[in-house]
Amino acid sequence: MKERTKDIFKLLKKKTTEYLGDLSEKPMTSTEVIAKKLGLTRTVVSKELNALYKDNLLIKINTRPVIFLAMEGALVQLLRKEYPDLSSFYKDYHEQRIEMYLRKIIGWDRSLKKQVEQIKASLVYPENGLPTIIFGESGTGKSFFVRCAYEYAVAAGILDTNAPFVTINCAQYANNPELLSSVLFGYTQGAFTGATEAKDGALLKANNGILFLDEVHRLNPEGQEKLFTYMDTGKFTLLGDDAHKISSNTRLMFATTEKPDRFLDTFLRRVPIRINMPTLEERSFFEKKELINNFIMIESKRIKRPIKVTNKALLTLYEHIYVTNVGEVKNLIKSIVATTYSNQITNRTIKISTHDLPDIFYKDLENNISHKKVPMANLEAVFDWQSKKQKFAGENDPIVSKLKQAWKYIKKMDNQQIRDSSKYVFFVKNLMNHLYFSVVKSDDVMFTHTINETQKILKLMQYDEEIYENSNFVYGISVYIYYVLNANLDWTSNVEISSGLKQLFAKQYTFIEHVQPLLEKEFEVVFSQSDLLWLAMMIFNERVPDFSTPVVVMAHGYATASSIADTSNGILRYPIFHGIDMLPSASAEDMAESLKKVISRTKPSKGIVIMVDMGSLSTVAKNVTRILPYPMLLIDKVSTPIAIDVGNKLQQGRSLEEIEQGIARTKYKCLFLNGQATRPNVIISTCMTGIGTAEQIQKLLTKSFQGIIQVEVITCEFSDLKRGISEEKNKYNVLGIIGIDDPGISDVPYLGLEDIISGTKMEELKAMLLPISSTEAIKKAEQQLIKNFSLNRVMDSLTIISPEKVMPVLEKFIAQVKKDLKKPLNNKTQIALYVHLGSMVERLVRGEGIKTFKGDNESIIRDDVFSVLKSCVSVLEDPFIIKVSDPEIAYIREIIVNS
Repeated sequence: MKERTKDIFKLLKKKTTEYLGDLSEKPMTSTEVIAKKLGLTRTVVSKELNALYKDNLLIKINTRPVIFLAMEGALVQLLRKEYPDLSSFYKDYHEQRIEMYLRKIIGWDRSLKKQVEQIKASLVYPENGLPTIIFGESGTGKSFFVRCAYEYAVAAGILDTNAPFVTINCAQYANNPELLSSVLFGYTQGAFTGATEAKDGALLKANNGILFLDEVHRLNPEGQEKLFTYMDTGKFTLLGDDAHKISSNTRLMFATTEKPDRFLDTFLRRVPIRINMPTLEERSFFEKKELINNFIMIESKRIKRPIKVTNKALLTLYEHIYVTNVGEVKNLIKSIVATTYSNQITNRTIKISTHDLPDIFYKDLENNISHKKVPMANLEAVFDWQSKKQKFAGENDPIVSKLKQAWKYIKKMDNQQIRDSSKYVFFVKNLMNHLYFSVVKSDDVMFTHTINETQKILKLMQYDEEIYENSNFVYGISVYIYYVLNANLDWTSNVEISSGLKQLFAKQYTFIEHVQPLLEKEFEVVFSQSDLLWLAMMIFNERVPDFSTPVVVMAHGYATASSIADTSNGILRYPIFHGIDMLPSASAEDMAESLKKVISRTKPSKGIVIMVDMGSLSTVAKNVTRILPYPMLLIDKVSTPIAIDVGNKLQQGRSLEEIEQGIARTKYKCLFLNGQATRPNVIISTCMTGIGTAEQIQKLLTKSFQGIIQVEVITCEFSDLKRGISEEKNKYNVLGIIGIDDPGISDVPYLGLEDIISGTKMEELKAMLLPISSTEAIKKAEQQLIKNFSLNRVMDSLTIISPEKVMPVLEKFIAQVKKDLKKPLNNKTQIALYVHLGSMVERLVRGEGIKTFKGDNESIIRDDVFSVLKSCVSVLEDPFIIKVSDPEIAYIREIIVNS
């Protein structure tokens, strides 16, 4: 980060801290204020702030003027990066700030998700919450869990800010239950020998707060009875005075290392929330890793030095079995750091290797050597309390350079439109083999876990043994997850992928998409499109299931369809079945919409089988054929045996026609619809002036539909169309004709290009495309059409700026204006803006800006539209280092208000 950028970020962070201290309504520091404070121009500051925002270091609030916030800690990761207004930010900030207290618990969204939901339920329950008891071995984090719950309750307003939190460890009174009872309930003067004065107990001290009794099993039966009397009535008595009842509004939380049978049944019946805390070994490997990393970071902050841990030492810490759970981890790491720190007190960075580990780890090290699990010693991790993150040496590993180089070659071949799959597979396989044999295999502890979990996921997905027992397949995916995704090498997400390259590996890409959600959840990673493509190329030579013909089971009733689908997937080890459970009241439109959602997710390419329960066949046939242009086999009276039979035949490669012929000889009804999908979907472009203009229209439409709507645009001579299109209808599913002149084909809809672009015939275009697309996709294609149509016109006015460079900036500006104005701009206005803005940017870059508005700047109308435009012009100014004057803004305003 440049010094100038650091200064801006530091100042903004300071101002943000002040601003969020009381969430005041005073205006936040603006770009102008920062510029003045640091002696910089507004344009420079705006450019730097937008760059920091793009790097996900700032939060942006689209007020007028725009507000940027610089925040630290985990909270900023949970907030959105952009908000439409301050109220939206306040709401999100408040909610996330409250949740942060529970999210300090490692595993809050994984192994401890249920436990967190239970503790929240106990706190938010009306009136005084619900008593809660936490069962778990020593060191599993019960006390920390309750403390976080208390902080959450205060932040959420469930408890007052000064609400008491009183803790009693009942184990301290193990040999004196009477003393425990007096500490808990309080006592009167003379209640026992030594009671020289009355004293309040914990139950009263915790009034309007929380009383936490740790090791509550130490409370004797009499104490338990007295406590559940309080739970029933909200009242208790002091030791030495059974007549006087005292009220308290205290929430009770208990923890114990014992089993439930150590308590009176009458006591446990009054504790409705029972939470079981898992041992450290019962939690996921990645949570264990996160806990260890977190404790090292805490110690880094304590000693105010970075801590560097060798890979061998770190893996030994991860692998060790901690008998007394999280508590042991915390104490061991504290001891290791303290000892190492005392020996290296003059060092700027404290380095921990296996030599610094206590004797209890030697057996682990010996086992690793005997099993040849020797990690590479040159790898290490640095835990720096100031940057609040770990930096793993893998980021500087030469393998990273090799990965980047491989993508460079892949991108080059893609740009040259090389479609020989073996050339791409060669680069990927070569690098993955190098990764496995030279790096990952040595890190046996973590990698073995990754392999095992990947294999479990493939089994869970109901694939057959040929998939999950394929070592090349499983190891390949595991290598990529472990080394690339788990090392946060996020540069791969920036690689652009062409649709042609993606199509080359479509079958494998689809398979990876199927397993993506479970892999992401298990390993806490995020796959980009380039990650998916890399894995698709890697498994190209392996057998993967064919998902091109899915089977959808639709049935009325609770879990009927999903049960048949799951059973069929499990028996066949061929997960192509998808269940849709319908309510008895489901309409034909509801059924069609549910089908459409499944189809958009499964992306069938060869057709689809739809199995329905009795009486739905004709209804489905009538309603789906008009929206789903696929070859379809519809089967009535769905059951598990017929589903398995159909799945088995699909697995054997039988066509839908063959399956239909077999079913026709049984008692089941079926209907085969050879759908329009057997012929390519096309739009015909034409023009009376000649095929050249039609080809220009074809290019424009193709570019606008590409990657959004699966339709081919073909050209046809106008005179040929006038004679009819029977030949085209035989070869294609003709959706319509788009051109400059109407050929007058009675049964094929025609749309004029200008009518579409101006927006006057968008409903007609939507009707033309809906059978093969969605409303959202059509809207997206419309925006692309406007942009591409405008590009052709903008190109005519630009000489020194590349249209490809200016168009994305104009697109971003127009999108921001629409958002801030909170109203749509029609197509005609958007095109006018593209053309005008392109010309304006060119003029300003040349230094030929307009000085006055219609000869008189006093006539500039500075209304809300003008204010919105003025707040948005930095989007245009920063990339081209220009200044948009008020007269220029006034002319832009005229285009908008006069549309």
